[in-house]
Amino acid sequence: MIKKTVIVLSFIIFSLSAFTQDLIYLKDNTTIQAEVKQATLEFIKYVKYNDMDDAEYTIAANTVLKIVFSNGYTREYATEITAKPVEKSEKDNYFALAAGLGRSYGGIGIRAQGRFGKKQGFGLHAGVGYNPSDAGGVCFGVGAKFFYYRWLYINAQVGIVSHEEIYNYDIYFGESYTSDPVFGFSLLTGGDFIFGKHAGLNVAFGPTITGDGVKIGVDLGFVLKF
Repeated sequence: MIKKTVIVLSFIIFSLSAFTQDLIYLKDNTTIQAEVKQATLEFIKYVKYNDMDDAEYTIAANTVLKIVFSNGYTREYATEITAKPVEKSEKDNYFALAAGLGRSYGGIGIRAQGRFGKKQGFGLHAGVGYNPSDAGGVCFGVGAKFFYYRWLYINAQVGIVSHEEIYNYDIYFGESYTSDPVFGFSLLTGGDFIFGKHAGLNVAFGPTITGDGVKIGVDLGFVLKF
């Protein structure tokens, strides 16, 4: 009778001990009998079951399949931890229209531009407008841009930058004035500073070379990005 009682008590104690421990199942098919102290999506801290030293261990969560807690709750790590999405290379292609004044706008005018590439890219643009200075007249500029970081660029362009008034005198017809276009090459640096998704400001400056020498060119405009 005493022997049977001892066997029954031993079985009960063993059963209770089995239900008071947590089981950590790893991806390498091993199982750790433990008392889990903390379980997050990054790591699990635990004490080995029946470890008299109560030494605390930490393992990475991505090595764990699941944890079966002593209360019967099971946490499946294989379904909770997902791979980080692969970041796609961000493209920054767009078409833009702008209104303003400066070399790219042909004086006071409009400009169309296309940008292609990623954080670094290139663009093509053309603008036409009216230049009220000097002899006045219609001017234009066409060029290519190198975007070294998103909206910041170096712009090389050619076009008519102004008109020169020429005085003429003829003994039969008297005095007269004519206007000749002045062509120039500009090298500007600046940016299309886009605020939000569609609107921004264009600011740039740099030298313009003409037959009369070197002058400073400026661009200042309002940009709509599509």
